[in-house]
Amino acid sequence: MLIADAGGLTGAAGEVEGSAGALADIDVAGPFNDVGGALPGSQTMQACLWVSTRLGAAVQVYADGLGKLADASRVTAQNFTGTDTGVATMFGPR
Repeated sequence: MLIADAGGLTGAAGEVEGSAGALADIDVAGPFNDVGGALPGSQTMQACLWVSTRLGAAVQVYADGLGKLADASRVTAQNFTGTDTGVATMFGPR
């Protein structure tokens, strides 16, 4: 027997979405600005710029993926609820 808790799935989706938002709000690239600014024209400055832009992009992509996971969880819960209601109506007491 399969037991699914659509409310629990929706609640978990909300928590994942909150984590995605918090992650997207973190400034992971900003701290590299101080290092890069202290060493103008150096290879270290260029490396800081490279790392900060790629790290910032990677964190944003990860946060976006978490947001999509939350959306998919909500859709799954809605589909489960709709299917469960349809089956219960079809096979319920008449």
